Amino acid sequence: MKVNGRIQLYPVLRLVVFLVAGIIAGKELYGIISEWSWYIALIVSFVSSICLKKNAVVQTVAIFVTFVFLGGCLTSMELSKINVELPKDEITFEAVVISSPVVSGKVVRCDMLVSSMERPMKVKASFYRNAMAEGIAPGSGIVARAKLRKPKNFGSGKFDYAQYLLNHGFSATVFLYVDDWYSKAVSLNNLSYIERTKIKALKFRNTLLGHLRRLGFDGQGYAILAAMTLGDRISMSDRMTEEYSVSGALHVLSLSGLHLSIIYAMLTILFFGRSRSVVAQVMIICAIWIYVFIAGLPVSALRSAVMLTIYSFVSLLRRDRMSLNVLAVAAVVVLVANPLNLYDIGFQMSFLSVMFILVFYEPVYHIMPESFKKILILKWIWQMTSVSFAAQLGVAPLVALYFGRFSCYFLLTNFVVIPVSTAILYGTVAIFLSGYLPWFQAWLCRVLTEVVDFMNACVSFVASLPGASIEGINISAVQTLLIYVIIFSVYFIIKYLRKMVWIVP
Repeated sequence: MKVNGRIQLYPVLRLVVFLVAGIIAGKELYGIISEWSWYIALIVSFVSSICLKKNAVVQTVAIFVTFVFLGGCLTSMELSKINVELPKDEITFEAVVISSPVVSGKVVRCDMLVSSMERPMKVKASFYRNAMAEGIAPGSGIVARAKLRKPKNFGSGKFDYAQYLLNHGFSATVFLYVDDWYSKAVSLNNLSYIERTKIKALKFRNTLLGHLRRLGFDGQGYAILAAMTLGDRISMSDRMTEEYSVSGALHVLSLSGLHLSIIYAMLTILFFGRSRSVVAQVMIICAIWIYVFIAGLPVSALRSAVMLTIYSFVSLLRRDRMSLNVLAVAAVVVLVANPLNLYDIGFQMSFLSVMFILVFYEPVYHIMPESFKKILILKWIWQMTSVSFAAQLGVAPLVALYFGRFSCYFLLTNFVVIPVSTAILYGTVAIFLSGYLPWFQAWLCRVLTEVVDFMNACVSFVASLPGASIEGINISAVQTLLIYVIIFSVYFIIKYLRKMVWIVP
């Protein structure tokens, strides 16, 4: 079958583009176009795409339009769930804590689900700090009487805090003084099965974090370990976070494809390489999804889990190649589940980094002469360089847009943090599995502490180097989009010229 250009090889990727366009349109036109209008347009375009099967071109256009309306419809529905009418006066409500609390000065902040309403509402809560507020944890129930308020911005900064809360599903904010609330076990029957499972998983994560503390991990060593292995970053100091950001190593602290791929490989080893077994694949994927729930379902890990799920079953057909189609299917799943995930920074960076690796890794890798690839150490170094360069090329414009920064020594940093983070993940799993050998577990803890301290020291050293990062970059979303257009334009021009050079002789 002859295809019209390479883009035809990735049909799902084209559908994602139109789905994203629909999500953006649905958000921008919310309140102007009703939810029913989107729904009717979706049905009409879907029926049209079925009836026009005799004309392939027109049917293709109808399918693309259907995905635009699908994105608009899903976004409108999601925004309608979030933008609820809040009571004008104080109300008494029951809620359950769904995130680890963060202590900041005289305030303890956390996310809550108000469970006593007909439709559960996600609320960003701030408690006046006292012993009772410091004792709340994921799964803690409270009864409160206060006024729920619409999210709003504070100060004159550029960061749109209200929009950030909206994009993450928060319908309201609330401040609770000492006398406004008390702890009480509340019913979770009104919550969805996924929310209840997520709460149970977060409670189990707290148990694992407590176990790490009891094993002797503390300070920033514990903070890095908690962030890398269980997705809990609340213990990280501002200084350490800044050093990881400046050095270009912040990605190892966000659960993503790197972490889940390591865990997938680890589980495959535990199954003695039976990666082709259906039973083994099902058990491995179940373990991956349990881990993602324990980590709190971050979007980057969700994307990776979907991709690994597809990959695991495709591998049973002896087709082990990851492709842009697999990435695109993962994007469709994540965006259909919640279209506002499109505006999550983790979603954008995760998908773009993987896409750029899939597109640019091989062209960069093949720059190296074949004779040098026969030397294993040089081959490994160049593979690491190629992956790091491709991933950084994908996320650098976004980092500049959101953080106004470009890390200059990211290649140097990745040569250290990627292999060390792999060792840390393997070591953490070994610690949890070696509880029946206390002496061996204690030795592993000492070794792992030294490894984490070594990584922190390397990151701090790179961050302290002259010119470690370019600061104060100020670009708009349109300029960021143009940068990506320029990158791909240059890529296709070079590819076309190389093809012409190959044809001419």
